[in-house]
Amino acid sequence: MFKDIKYMGRYQDEEQLKTGRLPEAAIKYEEPDTMKEVFIKGTLISVPIFIIMIMGILVKIQVWQMQFSEINIKQLAGGILIASIISLPLVPIHEGLHAICYPKESIKEIWYKKEEPAAFVYCNAPISRRRFIWMSLCPNLVLGFIPYVLWIMGMFDGNRSVSQILISLAVLNIFTGIGDYLNIYSTITQTPKDSIIQNYGFHSYWYREENK
Repeated sequence: MFKDIKYMGRYQDEEQLKTGRLPEAAIKYEEPDTMKEVFIKGTLISVPIFIIMIMGILVKIQVWQMQFSEINIKQLAGGILIASIISLPLVPIHEGLHAICYPKESIKEIWYKKEEPAAFVYCNAPISRRRFIWMSLCPNLVLGFIPYVLWIMGMFDGNRSVSQILISLAVLNIFTGIGDYLNIYSTITQTPKDSIIQNYGFHSYWYREENK
């Protein structure tokens, strides 16, 4: 499984990614051309997610019957700092979770763009629409949404410091999925349910199997 995941280093231009064959009938997604544009559009699309997430945190604080004046700012800041440090080694895990969602026999490449900075997985193996959506969601679910829900349910209420670190880490991991949410949104709104999705270069394409 992991032997087919390759770290490729620094991404500089789209020509580095253009490998394999793209069917002539493939239709290009309407999506941004640069990482910066992906971040901006992804952020706008993700606003409802962040609003719901913040509302959940505020409700949780109310359940604790905690006044905002009781929050230890230094302790909270320390928890956020620790979570930020922990989140760094989770970046390759995030990309690895994307990668293992592709077919086992396909080559998955992990690239890093220094200017943004951002990391991403590239694989041009064709996959079903449903699998592409799952691939985009998987790491955000495992590293972000599941820990967030566990925190909301009170699984870590026994230790305030651990609780603050966990929720900070969950929020950070949910936030890093901005580009993934854009992929999911574009796939749901632009492609038919029976379509095949394939990456080629910086962009994603869709086509139907009979038109391959």
